[in-house]
Amino acid sequence: MGEGQSDGGSAVTLDDLARLAGVSRASASRALNQRAGVRPEIRERVTHLAASLGYRPNRAARNLATGRSSVIGLVIPSADLRVDPYGAAMIHAVARAATEADQGLMLILDGEGPGRAVRHILRDGLIDGVIVSAVAAGEGWVEELLNAELPTVLIGSHPTRTDVDVVDVENELASVRLTEHLFDQGCRRLATVTGPLERVDAQLRLAGFRAAHDRRRVRLDERLVIEGDFGRVSGVKAGERIATMRGRQRPDGVVAANDEMALGVIKALTHAGLAVPDDVAVVGFDGTASDADVVEITVTSVRQPFGEIATAAVDELVARIDGSPPKGRIVIDPELIVAQSSDRPGHPP
Repeated sequence: MGEGQSDGGSAVTLDDLARLAGVSRASASRALNQRAGVRPEIRERVTHLAASLGYRPNRAARNLATGRSSVIGLVIPSADLRVDPYGAAMIHAVARAATEADQGLMLILDGEGPGRAVRHILRDGLIDGVIVSAVAAGEGWVEELLNAELPTVLIGSHPTRTDVDVVDVENELASVRLTEHLFDQGCRRLATVTGPLERVDAQLRLAGFRAAHDRRRVRLDERLVIEGDFGRVSGVKAGERIATMRGRQRPDGVVAANDEMALGVIKALTHAGLAVPDDVAVVGFDGTASDADVVEITVTSVRQPFGEIATAAVDELVARIDGSPPKGRIVIDPELIVAQSSDRPGHPP
């Protein structure tokens, strides 16, 4: 760890800080970097003094001494964030969390094949660790990362491996809540539009939909399990299919596995002359539809706590970089936000 400066602009070196704290330069460095081998009272004295003086370490000197870049990577396999609000929200949240953790952030955004860029990162040592959206979990380049020595954290679950660091939300339980919410709104026949079923999150959300039917002792019509791809167009197609059903065959509630598909379903239903939520109530997942201008109503959804997810992922990654053992799996409980697309006060449960 090298030189620093105060917020007022006058240089405050690590040697100055150590001298004023009455400790060695090495002890001051270990205290500031939360290293072992420092007594609690010394750690408190050094950090308090550093805060009062506005001391900031010289990152270049620190990196030279530690052999690190103080940069972490974020890989989002998305080609166009204009149609991927989940990816956009996650980038924003991770960027903020990285700044708060005093880490630079390198973004790799590639919907076709981020594998080559990732291999370059591994070869060149440009980053200290990487966060990867589990959208691509199971692909070769992700496995290459997980098998390398570079610390890696997945946001979302891996389809087969349990030996990786994961930060995820309670997909299945949240889907149970969404489904039971529709039952509580008086819905009796429910459809679901799933994500691509090779993905773990899509599987878990479908499992929650099924579990809610079991809990309420409602028979599930398997013909109403419609596979989508998490894109809005697949939601439109599912909504058009539902709109063609007649009489008792038509569901009066739809659980879409994300907000983009929920928006597509609502658009198709209203275009077909059906009222949402009176004819068909619709719910989504993610909480990314609040600013959408696709439909004229607000969408009930499970809101993913992007800030909390990102902070947990960055903190876990930095801890791994510092040599701490992996926590394994961190699961965060999202919040159900009820809005106009499912609010049916005239339909008693």
